[in-house]
Amino acid sequence: MSGGERLKKVRKHLGLTQQQFADKLGIKWHKIKDIEIGKNKMSVEIADLIREKYSISFDWLLTGKGTMIPENKTNNTIEVNYYPDIYASAGGGAQNFNFLPQKIELSVFLLETLKIINPKKIELINILGDSMEPFFKNGDIAIIEKVDELSEIKNGDTVIINIQGDIYIKKIEKIPFKNTLILKSNNPIYEDIVLQDMEVEDIKIIAIVRGKLKSI
Repeated sequence: MSGGERLKKVRKHLGLTQQQFADKLGIKWHKIKDIEIGKNKMSVEIADLIREKYSISFDWLLTGKGTMIPENKTNNTIEVNYYPDIYASAGGGAQNFNFLPQKIELSVFLLETLKIINPKKIELINILGDSMEPFFKNGDIAIIEKVDELSEIKNGDTVIINIQGDIYIKKIEKIPFKNTLILKSNNPIYEDIVLQDMEVEDIKIIAIVRGKLKSI
């Protein structure tokens, strides 16, 4: 059974048209249609939306392994902290005041797909602004892996960074042999942020961004 056939089976199981299914998931109708006819493959994001909303097996949707409805949910998911009141700014910096997390279950297969080694370091926070478009859009939820040292960050990583109390999401570039960091946006209308010397000492790298989800 192809990915499109599995998606159609889920939709028929739920008794929904393609348009109704798309509306329930908060996506465009053509995304459902294109997967069902085999034009596009099932994406990790859509599979996780279906898993989250309807408790359909994430692994089965993507690979066909196992059953459509998991026999033992606890074997397929892991509980992580989601902070609905913490925002990483894809723009001018976001202030955060409420740090009470909700517990959210993510698919173990999703974390493995994202090459996350230590799921205990995974958390979810919101994206605010448009500077990281087209990949990160306003309202998306970032899957982040907490880090302890700058040395854990590689050039080109997208990171969550605290600059004087403001939380940003940016792509990072480390300049060799200089105490300099350049924070870049995906959206070309935003200029780079250059941090040098003491400015670098004052920042805190919180996490590496490993992926994203649509708004919960």
